[in-house]
Amino acid sequence: MGTYLIQELNALKKKHSIIKEVRGVGLMIGMELTIDGTAIFKECFNRGLIINCTQGNVLRIMPALNVTKKQIDKAIFILDKAIETVTTTK
Repeated sequence: MGTYLIQELNALKKKHSIIKEVRGVGLMIGMELTIDGTAIFKECFNRGLIINCTQGNVLRIMPALNVTKKQIDKAIFILDKAIETVTTTK
C-alpha cells in the first residue's frame, strides 16, 4: 500500500504547485510544501483525516499497516480538498 499511497500523492503533486516533494519508505511518508502546512493540517483534521505537520512545511502521513486502498483513496480525496480550500482562501 505504500507504493500506491506515494503514487497517489505524486498525482496530487502534479495538481497542486505547493507540493514540492513526496518522499518516504513504506507507509512513512513526508510531503514537503512550499508554504506552511499548519492550515492544511487543521483542514484535514476538521475533515476527519489525522496527519502531522512537522518542520512547518512537511506533512507527515503514517497510516496503519493494515490500511486499505479504499481508505487511501478517501485520505487522498480529503487532502486534495483541504489543499484546495487553503490555497484558494489565501
